[in-house]
Amino acid sequence: MKKKLIIVIVMLVALGVFLFFSLKQDNKKAVAVQMEKIRLHTIESKVFAAGYVQPVIKINISANVSGEIISLHVREGQMVNKGDILAQLDKVIYEAEVDQARSYYRSSLAAKEFAEKEYRRVEILYKENNFSESQYDQARTQYIQSIGTLEQAVARLEQAQDNLRKTTLVAPIDGTVIGLKKEQGEIVMGSTFQADVVMTVADLSGMEVEVDVNENDIVRVSIDDPVDIEIDAISGKKFPGVVTEISQLASTTGAGTQSAITNFKVNVKMLSIPPEIRSGMNATVEILTARHENVVAVPIRAVTVRPENKILKDIPKDKTKFDLLEVVFAVENDTVRAVPLKLGINSEDFFEVLEGLDTGQVIVIGNHQALTFDLQNGTRVKDITTVKKKTKENKK
Repeated sequence: MKKKLIIVIVMLVALGVFLFFSLKQDNKKAVAVQMEKIRLHTIESKVFAAGYVQPVIKINISANVSGEIISLHVREGQMVNKGDILAQLDKVIYEAEVDQARSYYRSSLAAKEFAEKEYRRVEILYKENNFSESQYDQARTQYIQSIGTLEQAVARLEQAQDNLRKTTLVAPIDGTVIGLKKEQGEIVMGSTFQADVVMTVADLSGMEVEVDVNENDIVRVSIDDPVDIEIDAISGKKFPGVVTEISQLASTTGAGTQSAITNFKVNVKMLSIPPEIRSGMNATVEILTARHENVVAVPIRAVTVRPENKILKDIPKDKTKFDLLEVVFAVENDTVRAVPLKLGINSEDFFEVLEGLDTGQVIVIGNHQALTFDLQNGTRVKDITTVKKKTKENKK
């Protein structure tokens, strides 16, 4: 009896040892991963860009005529009102041109009035057969020519007066002088076709940030998108803004090379303007392009790709080229199953899941080696957080 009992005990011990090592061996085959239960999240999709601060309204005050700056009436940083005199160019030559043009106008007007009277007199006599047709034609021609000469005189006088007015530079808006390009005594070489900038006046009550947005992101940006603005020189603060302009013309650097970059200009109006801000300061913006609340979401690091023939069952036999599917690995009874996803917008950390998963399911979120290479349909897994927790408890 004792002998039988000993044999039973030995067999039980042997079986226990076998099961222990079998389980231990199986446990070694399981891939250690991090797991997480799917929950609802609020996803905010943002576009990040950098640029600089500038006034919404900024006007270059130019000299459209040449001359010496004989007086400057403002200094940089000075506030001005619309119509204030900013600078005066030497106007002696232009005053003389106005006097000459006015004299020419008066003589042309007198000649026109005389030619008109003579034409009216000849016309009456011609109708009474007291003048020949040639005499009538000559009087009429002289009258028409006098009208043309007078019109030229009027245009000449208007041009001379306009040039004289341009020697006085006035403020076109209420604003602040933010840049002086010329000094008193300098010569400006203005012309109708090429302006010579003397100063810049801006309305500092309205400021904006002009940024460059990459071509891959510009398609997500819309007018009136809300924006968070950070000014490099004013750390620790964010200022609200809104997208007001989106350029339709791209700017490309390194065109024709592999490093070519294509950007689009986007203007963001600042809704709150700090007093310490200055035109030209560097800034970064976060443009909120979409916000979806309480949606199914998965961490971006949990999403990987697999060939469709490794995931889907109904693949045509004659198909030789397979697409890559975006998948996550759902945990089911200590094994994983690749689940293809239809994704929506994404934030910095999460993808919105439109189809494929629901809350409560457990998915693999790490590590990178396992997600990228190790995991396939049916792979056994163990939660690394549970393993680490048991190891710590055993050490205690």
